[in-house]
Amino acid sequence: MIRIGVIGTGIMGAGHARFINEHVENAEVTALADIDLQRVSDLAEELGTVTLQTSNPEELMNSADVDAIVIASPDPLHVEHLRLAMSSGKPTLCEKPIATNLEDARAISSEIQKYEEGKGKKVISFGFMRRFDPGYMRLREEINSGNYGKPLYVKAVVRNHQSPGITSTGLFTNIAIHDFDIYGWLFQSEWESVTSFYPPHSGSSPSDLKDPLIFVAKLKNGITLVADAIANGTAGYDTRVEVVCERGNLEIGPFGDFAIRTTENFEVNRGGVPDLNWMKKFERSYINELRAWVKEIETGVVNPDLATHKDALTANESAAMGAASIS
Repeated sequence: MIRIGVIGTGIMGAGHARFINEHVENAEVTALADIDLQRVSDLAEELGTVTLQTSNPEELMNSADVDAIVIASPDPLHVEHLRLAMSSGKPTLCEKPIATNLEDARAISSEIQKYEEGKGKKVISFGFMRRFDPGYMRLREEINSGNYGKPLYVKAVVRNHQSPGITSTGLFTNIAIHDFDIYGWLFQSEWESVTSFYPPHSGSSPSDLKDPLIFVAKLKNGITLVADAIANGTAGYDTRVEVVCERGNLEIGPFGDFAIRTTENFEVNRGGVPDLNWMKKFERSYINELRAWVKEIETGVVNPDLATHKDALTANESAAMGAASIS
């Protein structure tokens, strides 16, 4: 049984903890850390497996009751917590982003590389869960089949219902960063350029938040992404993607449903009551990712789809290109 400590008990941390206990074999959550000890206590009572409750992440990481660590703390704390995790020597899954600015991202990525070289193995993984989503896995399968010709461009949206505390830069490093990672992974290419635009400001967002965001990004292999990111939308949580190919279009709908559109059959996506955050839509993605991470710890065999520090840095560098393109 791999005993896991979770840092952060907000939406992400609590979600990871529940998924581990309910769906990941040979693993359980034994420790929780958060500055909000009441939230820690409530989640610990729900889980029923927690032996350590603390407000001190370092105490959790160095506990004899913890074999591996999930970092789901607020984005600005990731660098600090990654350094503590490396000091503990324990396998770690850190939620994206690796850092909130490019300088810190490059610094901590370099530190992780030296650390893992010293260990002689991969130790730190990053949470880009779309790589494990059934819809994106199906998308990769259909593209690689060649049945629809080569992919030409991608249209995508990622629209949060609410994003408390997010910054204008955070629309790139917290929301759009998923697009930079998943399409680089899907098409096995690096980003060449990103051009960003701001449409009229949404009255649903604070006056100092530049929301929504539209961006056009081009991969080195020529495939172009046209996307928007909204921090505070009015239609619930909404993510969709359409890959336009030579002989058909492939789409993942707002409920994870998959549609193929060709001259023989034009499928449509289903509707329904929207979710208010990402946890339900991507539940299977998180579970698959956590299972892959635990299996990697158990076997020592690296899963090629689990994001590395290099992948996380690449996503941050792409997000930085987007932020820099704003005049």
